[in-house]
Amino acid sequence: MRDHQDKTEYTQFYESFPYKSYDQILAQKRRRSWYRRGCAVLALVFFAGIAFVSILIFLSTREVGGEETENGEASGGQSGVLSAGAPQEDCAVLVKDVRSVVKKCSSSVVGIMTETYKSLSQSTAGSGFIVSKDGYIVTNNHVISGVDSITVVLENGENHVAYLIGADEYSDIAVLKIEADGLQPVQLGDSDEVEVGQAAVAIGNPTGQLMGTVTVGVISGVDRDILINNHVMTLLQTDAAINEGNSGGPLIDESGSVVGVISAKLSSSAYEGLGFAIPINTVKPIVEELMENGYVSGRPLVGISGRSISVMAAAFYGLPQGLLVDSVEENSDAYAKGIKNGDVIVAVDGERISGLSDAVACRNRYEAGDTMELSVYRGGTVYQVEIRLIEQANLGDDYNF
Repeated sequence: MRDHQDKTEYTQFYESFPYKSYDQILAQKRRRSWYRRGCAVLALVFFAGIAFVSILIFLSTREVGGEETENGEASGGQSGVLSAGAPQEDCAVLVKDVRSVVKKCSSSVVGIMTETYKSLSQSTAGSGFIVSKDGYIVTNNHVISGVDSITVVLENGENHVAYLIGADEYSDIAVLKIEADGLQPVQLGDSDEVEVGQAAVAIGNPTGQLMGTVTVGVISGVDRDILINNHVMTLLQTDAAINEGNSGGPLIDESGSVVGVISAKLSSSAYEGLGFAIPINTVKPIVEELMENGYVSGRPLVGISGRSISVMAAAFYGLPQGLLVDSVEENSDAYAKGIKNGDVIVAVDGERISGLSDAVACRNRYEAGDTMELSVYRGGTVYQVEIRLIEQANLGDDYNF
């Protein structure tokens, strides 16, 4: 009875697992391997068939798209979505191939070298462009400000002594004059028509040694309000490479017309490709006034030369923060009202100022002939004085407020 029971248990737990020889196991592995390979081949054939059919459909679509339309025009094999945009070839020409622009404008762009008698060396280098056959040249005021001699270098390498006709610090524009024959003036465009994305070409004298350098980009923005020389200027923005020495040079559109005067570049390790130009429609009336009068009429000036008092200096000397007066123009109303060296202007029309920048911003709200109230600190007390603004004329280089 015990033997029967043991046999039954053995059958239950062991005979239920069929015995396989080593050869049988190998044969089973080979069958599974062949099965997997067969599935892989079938999958490969399936996907290859789908790809082949897709290629046939794509080729047949191109053939249909390349046929002539009802109007007899070739569609070029592109779908309606692709052909809706601007032609790609035109974009490439606008951005890359500017040989015609360079040929038209390069002879009108000049290099500007300046010297100061104190150092007897080159102090600044910049660019400019010819606006008349009789030798008038436009550049930036900051290129020629405070120098003693100016030399203009033409494209052919000729050097000419330049005479300063007039400069306007507010707009950063200056006009020079040289005596030379065969000059080719630029064509002035319309900066109001400039659009973001259109081609922009800069020609200039970067580093003061690379005369005639051409850089190409696009108009990156219009109506950019940038703080320059203590006041906000509305400028064009471009990503064309702008370097030291490009200041005063032209920013040119794809037709070869000047749409701006390169004026500034923002430099930082945090960003690049931020160049700015004064719109030519802003420049035109200023150039005309500088050529006619030597200055821009109507620009306001208090007639004071001053400097900002920092927080630290104010605390050290026991003075309020504001604009410290260094000198006063004798023909100004400020001089007549008794403002003198050592006074500190602390407010304009009741608006507290912290230094020169704030004072200039307040002044620029007015025109020559207007009156404004200054709060002046002297000897521990503050008093108010009303002064009449004079015309800046050619006093801008000597007085900054």
